Amino acid sequence: MQLNNILTGWANLVKDKFGLLDENTKRIASIRLVHCNDCPVRKNNVCDPNSQIKNQITGEFVKGCGCNIAAKALSPASQCPAAKW
Repeated sequence: MQLNNILTGWANLVKDKFGLLDENTKRIASIRLVHCNDCPVRKNNVCDPNSQIKNQITGEFVKGCGCNIAAKALSPASQCPAAKW
């Protein structure tokens, strides 16, 4: 499942570069990126696996997932490790 989400995110990133991405996926990604932009786990365009943040649902500290944020935000089935989206 996770590999499928990663591939979907990257495929959607390419589609977006060519103006072929559907508006709903763009809207979802835009909302997600608002949360990511100020996240302390974000390092450049990566959810840093060496940093920790509190999960908003469980209250537990979790590490960043290591994903490229631009691609992950464009994968509708993906989730933020901190449960921000």
